[in-house]
Amino acid sequence: MVAVAALTYRSYAECRAAFEEMCAAIEGLPGGVHHTSEGNGWVWRLREPAGGALAVSSRSYERHSTCQAAYERFRALLGDLGSGGVIAWDDMD
Repeated sequence: MVAVAALTYRSYAECRAAFEEMCAAIEGLPGGVHHTSEGNGWVWRLREPAGGALAVSSRSYERHSTCQAAYERFRALLGDLGSGGVIAWDDMD
């Protein structure tokens, strides 16, 4: 697991559409690395332009540099998918 949605969705279709939209818009989405709420680790957040969280790291990291690298890999993955990469949905024919 790389990340988790920061929002809840009423249906699989709604979640899937939001993910595809996020992939297509990744270049314009802000985000970054932050301390955990306990202050003893690091997490990353991808935000919508208005500032609300869209996706968050699935775990906390001990080191800032490790968290930053994971965040950058996540952004790159979304960028690849949004630029025509294949999303391997289980329901594809």
